[in-house]
Amino acid sequence: MNAIHELLKEYWGYEALRPGQDEVVKGVLAGHDVLAVLPTGGGKSLCYQLPALWYPDGFTLVVTPLIALMQDQVQQLHQRGIRAAAMHSGLKPFEIDQLWTNAEHGLLRLLYVSPERLKTELFLARAARLPVRLLAVDEAHCISEWGEQFRPAYRLIKEAREALGGPPVIAVTATATPIVRKEIRSYLGLNEPKEIVKGFDRPNISWSVFRTDQKRVKVREVLRKVSGCGILYASTRQRVEEWASWLQSEGIAAEAYHAGLAATVREKAQNAWMNGAARVMVATNAFGMGIDKPDVRFVIHVDLPATIEAYYQEAGRAGRDGKKSFAVLLWDQQDVKAQETMLEEGYPNAAEVQKVYGDFCGLAQVAIGSLPEDPLMVQMALLQEVTGFSSTKIRQALGILVQKEVIRAVPSRNQQGQIRFLQPIETLRSHAHALENPRLGEFLTTVLRTVNAEAFSGWYGLDLGILAKRTRLPQERVARGLQFFASRGLLAWVPPDGALRYVLTQARSERVVLDVAQIAAAKKRALVRLKHMIGYASHVGCRRYFLLSYFGEKAALQCGKCDHCLGRHKPEVVTSEDEPRLRQLLRYAAEQTPREMWNAFPDLPEDQLDGLLEWLLHEGWMGVKEPLRGTFHLTAKALKKMDWWKE
Repeated sequence: MNAIHELLKEYWGYEALRPGQDEVVKGVLAGHDVLAVLPTGGGKSLCYQLPALWYPDGFTLVVTPLIALMQDQVQQLHQRGIRAAAMHSGLKPFEIDQLWTNAEHGLLRLLYVSPERLKTELFLARAARLPVRLLAVDEAHCISEWGEQFRPAYRLIKEAREALGGPPVIAVTATATPIVRKEIRSYLGLNEPKEIVKGFDRPNISWSVFRTDQKRVKVREVLRKVSGCGILYASTRQRVEEWASWLQSEGIAAEAYHAGLAATVREKAQNAWMNGAARVMVATNAFGMGIDKPDVRFVIHVDLPATIEAYYQEAGRAGRDGKKSFAVLLWDQQDVKAQETMLEEGYPNAAEVQKVYGDFCGLAQVAIGSLPEDPLMVQMALLQEVTGFSSTKIRQALGILVQKEVIRAVPSRNQQGQIRFLQPIETLRSHAHALENPRLGEFLTTVLRTVNAEAFSGWYGLDLGILAKRTRLPQERVARGLQFFASRGLLAWVPPDGALRYVLTQARSERVVLDVAQIAAAKKRALVRLKHMIGYASHVGCRRYFLLSYFGEKAALQCGKCDHCLGRHKPEVVTSEDEPRLRQLLRYAAEQTPREMWNAFPDLPEDQLDGLLEWLLHEGWMGVKEPLRGTFHLTAKALKKMDWWKE
């Protein structure tokens, strides 16, 4: 550890590791497999970057899901004088081959790859020769089907480890419940791993939840009482626009942010919020990843999230400077219905997946038994009309087919078309030089420099906006230029049109082989996660205790800072007419009946039932036992009055 601290100071300028980091690094240096669950901003990457410098030879292979994240880390390592590289689809084949060679011969300390890279022939051919001292798995929750961003390619890591000769593994993540941690250990094949779980507790955050249909009134109240900047999360783009417009009408500087806005608009909104020109950022969950703004004083959710993991990550963007901050969730029963509807749409059954497959191929005019080389293009509106399904259900069904490797997605964005060169590069260069119009020649040369080698062997996504900047031409003229060279037989060009584009990876069959049980299980997992989210929203005890219990950490029964601990929910006024219901609630507590199974009051609205429950808690008749199960226990006061509640 002395050597580690010297490296830490030399390359990062820190005197000591943060809590949790030292335990993780010690486990790695001792040669153990390690599973580390550390908070966002808690320095997870340092836990494998430091050991990478400590090993006398070889390199650390880092598996991470996002190109942007790996490029960002590599850039930061370069600034510190550390030899690192990222291997991604934007590189040419010879560049990828050279990176493996550099790693094999000791020219790199860290090499970042996506999990899909581990199944390529090039990796498998070289694996036995690669001196990998440590295999680091970033965002390890992606391997678990209980995780928020399940990525099947992560299942390749276990076999890749064996091909590499079995180096120790460090798996890191910021969000993992006990069941997700169990799946990480299993699917990665971790051998008696050291498990370090830190940082779910955010003692500076005051957690509050209010069931209300007067959400604007509550938002106005929060903004009046809490100073500083914050984020307001809404569930849809339309809701974001509506909330941003309303806040602006209230005289509050607010910006809207969602994936439907142009990149320049999103960047302008983000900059305004970051530099203090806007007080509130109104956004979908597309906003926040990688945003480092420590002085966020509040995060308000005006719609019920689908999972506690998503909610905790988004709300946790408040108070990263350690100062008092507020996480507020506003919800009503309509939110629950909306989430249930979205869940139903988001998880098609096997029969619906089969129909999407058949209708997609039928609309693309693919006969059974044929295997076209070119991408199949079908308009979403047409597929919706034929299937009768929503766009969400169709996209989810296509996603299942991609996971099963029945089809392969061809990336598509608003400005992105598809290009494929039909002539060798020498022919294209010669043609560019021979053109009488030199500007056309320059245009073709710029196109060749903009795309990579994949465009000579298959379809490649070409962003018109990028090409327009490089050629200094309007996008309309860029599109006409590409069409000109397509008409000459030099390339094939499919302009952006919003169509769904997929390539068949196997000949079309009448039916595809699907794991019916697995598809049903995915929906069941989503239902369980939603149930826990609703459980948190309707919980009548300490919010902090519920959250930490969900993530498998111990906590005191009372935090003294959340809405319930501070008594912000006034219990209902109870009358003698309520006594039969109160007795029944006490029976449920005595029998350990979970909250979701309380069926004695079918005509009693949920909010009124909550009111009675809160009265019993407030008056000391009951206490929370297991928040995740929704069970309660009788207090000494209730036990002394046995006859009263048993009648």
